[in-house]
Amino acid sequence: MRVDDELRAFEAAGSLAEELPYWGWLDDGRTCLTRSGELIAAGRITPAVTDGRTPEQIDRVLGLWQRLLSGLGPNARLYFHMLRRPPRSPKTTVGSGSGVASLSARKRRAFLTERVQRLDAYAVWSFASGLRTAARGSRAGLLSRLKGWRKRRRSAPTYLAAEIEAAADRFRAMIDAGRALVAEHTPVQMLGAVEASRFLSELINRPGTHWDGATGSGMNWRLALSELEAERSHLRLDGEPLILYSLLSPPGQAHANLLRELYCLDAVTTISLEWRPWTVEAARRRIRSAQRHYFSRRYSMMAHAQDAQGTAAAMVDSAAAAESDRLGAALVELEADGVAYGEASLTVALHGELERIERLDGDVRRLFAAHDAKVIREGYGQMPAWFARLPAQPKRRQVRKVFVSAGLAACLAPVFGPPRGNRTSRHLAREPLAVFETPWRTAYRYDLFAGDVGHTLILGATGSGKSFTLNFLLVEALKYDPRILILDLGGSYRWLTRFLGGRYLELAPGEAEPTLRLTPFALPATTRTFQFLTGWMLRLLKLGGFEASGADTSEIRARIEDLYALGTERRTLSVLTGSLPSALWPALSRWTEGGAWGAFFDNPPAGGADIEFRDWQVIDLAGAAEHTDLCEAALAYLLERMRLEIEDPSETARLKLMVVDEAWRYMQDPAVLNYLAEAAKTWRKKNAALVLATQSAVDVTGTPGASALLESIPTKLFLANAELPDEAGALFRLNESEVARIRALTPKRELYLRRPDEAAVLRLEVDPESYWLYTSSPLDAEKRAEAVAKHGLVRAVEALAGRTHPTPPTERT
Repeated sequence: MRVDDELRAFEAAGSLAEELPYWGWLDDGRTCLTRSGELIAAGRITPAVTDGRTPEQIDRVLGLWQRLLSGLGPNARLYFHMLRRPPRSPKTTVGSGSGVASLSARKRRAFLTERVQRLDAYAVWSFASGLRTAARGSRAGLLSRLKGWRKRRRSAPTYLAAEIEAAADRFRAMIDAGRALVAEHTPVQMLGAVEASRFLSELINRPGTHWDGATGSGMNWRLALSELEAERSHLRLDGEPLILYSLLSPPGQAHANLLRELYCLDAVTTISLEWRPWTVEAARRRIRSAQRHYFSRRYSMMAHAQDAQGTAAAMVDSAAAAESDRLGAALVELEADGVAYGEASLTVALHGELERIERLDGDVRRLFAAHDAKVIREGYGQMPAWFARLPAQPKRRQVRKVFVSAGLAACLAPVFGPPRGNRTSRHLAREPLAVFETPWRTAYRYDLFAGDVGHTLILGATGSGKSFTLNFLLVEALKYDPRILILDLGGSYRWLTRFLGGRYLELAPGEAEPTLRLTPFALPATTRTFQFLTGWMLRLLKLGGFEASGADTSEIRARIEDLYALGTERRTLSVLTGSLPSALWPALSRWTEGGAWGAFFDNPPAGGADIEFRDWQVIDLAGAAEHTDLCEAALAYLLERMRLEIEDPSETARLKLMVVDEAWRYMQDPAVLNYLAEAAKTWRKKNAALVLATQSAVDVTGTPGASALLESIPTKLFLANAELPDEAGALFRLNESEVARIRALTPKRELYLRRPDEAAVLRLEVDPESYWLYTSSPLDAEKRAEAVAKHGLVRAVEALAGRTHPTPPTERT
């Protein structure tokens, strides 16, 4: 190292602090005074989510921001900044154990770290308050005044505190009026001194640079932390390259959320937009001048010079005429509609490894060219463009300005963004259930509970990834240590249950010795039990072809109560049948000993419950699906048994999940439908959630009484269904845009979340190892079971992922 060269370079370098306009924060804690006497304040925008909104609703949000921009005075400027940054580390309870829940959480976090980033939108108001410097000894002589002038040139100006406070009051009133205008759809939360300074530090320094939090005077020195170097094609912040792009020509056609794809670039990005409105008179002069220019260009100079015909027979320059008409429409918009015009400046900064951000150059140019806009990659103008993007810089420093309307500026502003979900589950006071991705390449933290209700409907066509999604959610739910009860009708959970060490019971009529022997009279002797058993016996009679009368109902109820007075060994269906009138015996013959289904139902209590429910319990009725009578009788009893488990007073505080797969088959039964509707209304108090999964929207929409059940289920997850009927939109209260979006979902990859106050398009992508945790394919599950038995859980999924399924999303079932 040559010391002389280093000293010369050091002396030639400028001070970053001298380029920053900030001085200090006022007593209100949210207003900053700059060295030139301007006031600034920063706020965090909660962008509106476009998912689930109709075009009219989106235009309304845009119109409110257009009004806000039009309402600013000529002494005010409004800056927008969209920051794409790496995600913050979530506060999760990821353990280091070898269990499925811990392994799943670790894999999920590692996978998403490389795929998602966070998007933060900010608005910064700047106000040229016209502060006058404090008086300085008017009686002094000429020499003293010259000395004072020289001193003021070298130091920050001094202002009267009363003038500062009065200007700050006007500034705060202006900001609050604008915030109130857009608060319904895009609330803006004002930042305090510490948060706002941290945000300014993020704009000025290398992304992620630690700031000490000091907010005293001399903020320009406190915020100047990084070393800024300029090379021919890029800048360097503390050695990290960054590339700058500036807008040269505005888009020809504007629409809401114009820069959405730009926000999704896979890089650390800072997008800055400055809006400075002009007065109506100045804007009118500018537009009139341009209109006269294009109006005169409609005909050539030779046509104007002809004495006889003049322009009557001349060829019209259609482009000039069209431009003149457009400017005329702009005048109408300015004067009649009250839409302001002014100057906008847009800057895009890409941070990261030079080779990586260079690859994005074509994407940036393509995104702007698609909207008929033009951007320039800054070269020798990098330094002015870099400093001009900072809030409250002197107006003369901004050289990349375009003349646009407030409507176009609103289209360029980051007022729309991705859904975010909840950082914590408010009901459980824990981390959310799962993390999905969004099309914006951001994380969505999915909370099982909408408020304090966790009931969920999952609707997806065959092959849409319904089983995979359910398995993913159930495995993620293990972090809560819940009780999970699954009523299956397709065998989708057999292998996952074996994998997790749960219990799998199957109602299979073809078995010589049934594994599922039910003891209906082992239920506790309560009034509700007697009511249930009476209704259940009436159902058996109806299935046997006998229509019971009111007297029969009373007789059955009395005999059931008598049966509970007997010893447990005599409490069987045969004994009860024998005590009933003989006219009922034929209808009950199939359910008693010697009948077709006697082995399943005619069993005495064996000193305990017929089903010992585990924390993960699956009951599969697929084998009985062909026998309607058996399936209905067993289902009615099993639902009651599950209810008792869920409503167990000793586990009120514990989360319970009851999953009913292929629910459309059960909902055809009015009694089951009523049971599910009652559960949806009452289980909230038991800290239980009902999860219904089905693939047939037609059957759901055609089921009488289904609407009453759906009203109690706030969360609905729609998977891809290209044939979703229009009737489903009316039943689920979806607008036309939502129905079209569901039809366009990518199978096995995307899903649509719908809640009364929320809508979001989500993506479920997993790493190859996690695929083997969630798959329900019988072939894959068999391979997984063999690998786990041979290698253990962790090594098994690693071996399987390295051997097969390099692209797991295409393999889901």
